Amino acid sequence: MRSSLIILILSIVSQASMGQTLHYEVVKGSKKLGDMTVDRTISENQVKYEINSQVTFRILFSFTVDYESTSEYKNGRLIKEYTHNMLNGSTQKKSTIWFDGQKYTLDLDGARITVKEPIEYSVAAIYFQEPKDGQRVYSPQFGDYLTFVKIGDHEYEMESPDGLNTYTYINGICSEVKVSRDFAKFYFIMTPESLLAVKQKKIISGSTSVVD
Repeated sequence: MRSSLIILILSIVSQASMGQTLHYEVVKGSKKLGDMTVDRTISENQVKYEINSQVTFRILFSFTVDYESTSEYKNGRLIKEYTHNMLNGSTQKKSTIWFDGQKYTLDLDGARITVKEPIEYSVAAIYFQEPKDGQRVYSPQFGDYLTFVKIGDHEYEMESPDGLNTYTYINGICSEVKVSRDFAKFYFIMTPESLLAVKQKKIISGSTSVVD
């Protein structure tokens, strides 16, 4: 009886705080440029995301782009999100957005912006949640909403001031991102280990709300 109770408690605890990680390789042609990880942690009524990537390009000279993002959702609404983009170790763009119970305040490159409408879907969540055609996603990095356009079966385009991205999904999880820029075209491709876990549904999709 006692051992059964312990097993039940451990099961509840493990379900109350669940973490999953997606791994991607950044490639251009047959050449690997870098890596990216996307972590999602679910705890009680909160969902947290963390993205880290490093990509090195060699076009006449070498430059390395580091990107990090952390975000937190509570009851399906964005509470705070931080992004930081660096080029060769120097900050290029930094943003912080937080919700005070009535409105959002965004600090973006020294400017402060107010966002009044609720944010339920931001860039950090798109790897674990397949969008719908015409769905808007908030980008603190640009201080504006971006829009997904469906172009095929589980395939979507999203245009930003930086260029065009194409997202492909398997079982509701982003398996590939094609990034088109003026200086290069490259891909974020899910590693075979993560792809197998997604296909076997060991890693599952989900919205920013704990209860879908």
